[in-house]
Amino acid sequence: MKIRNIFAALCLFSSVSAAAAFPDRPINLVVPYPPGGAVDPIARLYAEKISDNWGVPVVVLNRPGAGTTIGMNQVARAEPDGHTVILATASITSNAPLYKTLPYDTLKDFTYLSMAGIIPLAIAANPNTPVNTLDELVSTLKEKPGSLSWSSSGNGSIIHLGGELFESLAGVDMMHVPYKGSGPSVMAGVAGEVDMSFDSVFLMRPQAEAGKLKFIAVASQERVASLPDVPAIAEKYPGYFVTSWVGFMGPANMPKEATEAWAKEIARISALPEIKDKLGTMGVEATSNTPEAFSAFVESEIKKWEKVMAEANIPQLE
Repeated sequence: MKIRNIFAALCLFSSVSAAAAFPDRPINLVVPYPPGGAVDPIARLYAEKISDNWGVPVVVLNRPGAGTTIGMNQVARAEPDGHTVILATASITSNAPLYKTLPYDTLKDFTYLSMAGIIPLAIAANPNTPVNTLDELVSTLKEKPGSLSWSSSGNGSIIHLGGELFESLAGVDMMHVPYKGSGPSVMAGVAGEVDMSFDSVFLMRPQAEAGKLKFIAVASQERVASLPDVPAIAEKYPGYFVTSWVGFMGPANMPKEATEAWAKEIARISALPEIKDKLGTMGVEATSNTPEAFSAFVESEIKKWEKVMAEANIPQLE
């Protein structure tokens, strides 16, 4: 009996030790974008802090392509032990309803760990566009439907869907002009190829400060701290909320210990003043939330964009 008790105690100690050992080897942090892009430096910033605190290497693996689905699929099929995660972006919520088929289920094939950063979006107009406020924009479009054009980073993107949602809530019609990426889209607004651009505050603020764009409204739930005089669209149309974001996810069925460790670590790093400052220079507001809150947020966003796509008659892609 004593031998059995000793054996059981040893097994219990072994299992507890194994659980407490996470992480016990290098971590792969997948980035579904190429090196040097907007997301890559955010991942490397977190990777450094995670490695310093956990005492294991964190290897950043760039897996770009197919609208982030290549990197997402790699993580969905990884061993769910917490040693392979991805820094995902808001595009996963638009990809889910946009594509007829994906190699993974966005809600079922991942463990949601924590959001890490929010990237505020805004509408900015060319200086020659004859509107200066949100009220003027809406009234102009009411009087002359389709008379103003706006650019986005591409068909089916979060920004495109955000513009469609604004049109639906405001009851107006604008001419959408998609570009291949945020850079060309913003420069189209600067050059006057379109009347307005819808993109990140970070990308458009230098152009606004140079007098080449003028902010009309931000797409956040509240005004952005760096643009206190620019109203939020939600002030006029409650419930309007469109933002870009980054967050950490792993394969489905990760152990509870690993999930909790990741959530706690992301919250710790996001709260560091130096991280807030560095992310701020990239146009990112550091944040964190619980795995449950992150998962619920993504699910609600997918449902929102499904409805927007259906109302705007945006066709699904193969």
